[in-house]
Amino acid sequence: MIPLQRAAGLTGLAQAAAATRDAIDVVLAQRAVQVDAGRLAAAGLWRGARASAVLDGASAEAAGQEDPTDPVVRGARRVAAGLPDLASRWQSAPLQVLARLHVLAAADLADEEALGRPRDATSARRLTSTMTEIDRAAGQGSTVPAIMVAAVVHAEVAEAFTPAGGVVGRAAERIVLGARGVDPSGVLVPEEGFLAEQQGYAEERARLLTGTDEAVALWFERCARAYTAAAEVTARMLAER
Repeated sequence: MIPLQRAAGLTGLAQAAAATRDAIDVVLAQRAVQVDAGRLAAAGLWRGARASAVLDGASAEAAGQEDPTDPVVRGARRVAAGLPDLASRWQSAPLQVLARLHVLAAADLADEEALGRPRDATSARRLTSTMTEIDRAAGQGSTVPAIMVAAVVHAEVAEAFTPAGGVVGRAAERIVLGARGVDPSGVLVPEEGFLAEQQGYAEERARLLTGTDEAVALWFERCARAYTAAAEVTARMLAER
């Protein structure tokens, strides 16, 4: 469990969070984005599914197939299709949403009894503690930046589930970005931001769980870059219409 209040107080992270949020808000505030939000969100979900599958080991060719056979790609697309409905349940039952995301992501990769469950008892306890810490330290009136909450959820969830933990973690991150007002329309594509800077991604994500200041700073800085890149993707999508 990452102590969010302490993490938010690390030197430079609050400033990085503010700069990232400003970059996102500049894009999302455009009237053209607001008018075209439905199309952008739908396109972004599928672009995100493609990138998420590649991040979890699928080839770019397989991820781009119209009728994929790769189980990771199929799972990422099921997650994308289920996200709008699951996002509406997040505030009341986040652990149930995570379980369902894993069922969708890993249906072709794991035995039935492993679906929807963290990898082991330790992971299950840690995940529960993480959700409790978010409620305690990042609730209404908190000074913890929303994008920091999303970054922590991404890593904690990804490391809690296997297989397809990365797909689940990035989907949960999307939900948090929407639920906490960063991207209420769902037009960002953070998965492409992580894919654009893939080297070291998995290692830094796993290292976050050590809770050291260095690990927290490295992971959050990576996420901040990915979220900024996600806004740039949205701007490009708008230009491509």
